[in-house]
Amino acid sequence: MPLFGRKGPSTAFIPMLKDLLEQGRNEAKTNPGNAKITLRKIHRLISDADQSERMAIEENKDEVIRILLEAGQLLFELSDKDKSIDYFEKVKELDPKNVNAWYEVGRILVSQNIQIPYAIVNLKKAIELDPKNYKAMILLGDLHRIRHEDSEAIKWYREAMKYTDNKIEILDKILSVNPNDLEALEEKLRFYTANGMKEEAAKIYLQLALAKNSIDLVDEGLKLLPNDTNLLKAKARMLISQGKKSEAQQFVEKVEKLSPEDPELILLKAQMEEKPQVEEELFGEMGEEENEPEESELLISLYDPITLRRYLRKFGNSETFKEKLERLISSSGRLLNLIPSIEEILRFNLDLKSVRELFPEVDGIKSYILGDKDSSEKFFNNLVQKDQKNPVAWYYKARIAYEKGNKNAAKNFLALALKLGYPRDIIDPSLSELVS
Repeated sequence: MPLFGRKGPSTAFIPMLKDLLEQGRNEAKTNPGNAKITLRKIHRLISDADQSERMAIEENKDEVIRILLEAGQLLFELSDKDKSIDYFEKVKELDPKNVNAWYEVGRILVSQNIQIPYAIVNLKKAIELDPKNYKAMILLGDLHRIRHEDSEAIKWYREAMKYTDNKIEILDKILSVNPNDLEALEEKLRFYTANGMKEEAAKIYLQLALAKNSIDLVDEGLKLLPNDTNLLKAKARMLISQGKKSEAQQFVEKVEKLSPEDPELILLKAQMEEKPQVEEELFGEMGEEENEPEESELLISLYDPITLRRYLRKFGNSETFKEKLERLISSSGRLLNLIPSIEEILRFNLDLKSVRELFPEVDGIKSYILGDKDSSEKFFNNLVQKDQKNPVAWYYKARIAYEKGNKNAAKNFLALALKLGYPRDIIDPSLSELVS
């Protein structure tokens, strides 16, 4: 084309875009509907630009990108999310290495829970361009968590923690995937301890103590909060389970002094006096004001069958309660320390997928707790023929043999169960005389 036939870059185009952005910014505060109309003009003008306007865009690319990014963000805040994506896509056209544009497209798609594969592509590209982009890593973790891809979720959360000081929020996300992640619990504990957050630290000590069945960790929590009734009750229960009832007495008395109306006092005293029938009395008198437990409380109850029984009786028909219980057991994995709580769940006739997947002994256990000892015995006899190293099977064979009066067989079965790894601390008290 001859030189005199070419047009130069438009001098009015960029100022017009700036004016529209300013107008949209002001209208967003007073008239959101008009703001959307005004801001949408920016994208249309850029997309339909003629030759001189395209030249202006090329000469002022950084400014145009800034306008597009701000207009896209404003539209997102005005809930015009679909249109806002167009603005960030336009930025990607102008600057394929613009980290913000890739991140924003991914973030908006995640917020709408649509086009998830494309959201992942955008977020991973943002991380490729900026390897320390922890916000994109957290979103990737969130996406994988929603899709129940737990290991991938935790991987991205852990990666994000390397590049931000706001670790508590990410640790909470890790624990939402796996409430029994001991590493995450210990990291939270270090943070709370370093910042003098005694109540929060004591709660973590209790969770760790129950997960590890460690009385020493209970003691560490009591150093921070000597009058915390949950810690005192945990200490009493652990001492009772070890047969140290005289030592447990002082902790039961302290709970009674601090919280005389605590319903678990009756249970603790019953355990001290070996009167399990008192439980029925207690549960018949439970107050109606108790709220459904949080996941952290429910997690603790998985290591405290008495509390879990109370929760099951009050909330066992609640779908949200069952979902939390399912999630916690699934994330806990096959922990034999959960067997007493599995019995409580089966007594309540809850059929949880996680229980069946993690504990193939479930049908035999259910027969046992329903009183059908013959069916239970047959089940576990068949199981040990297939798997001679199953400690749960030998444990229930011991209980059945003992109840049928065959103490020698019960003692041998129990010894084998313990040798194969059945936790000594959760053996039923009725078998205590068989434990050397």
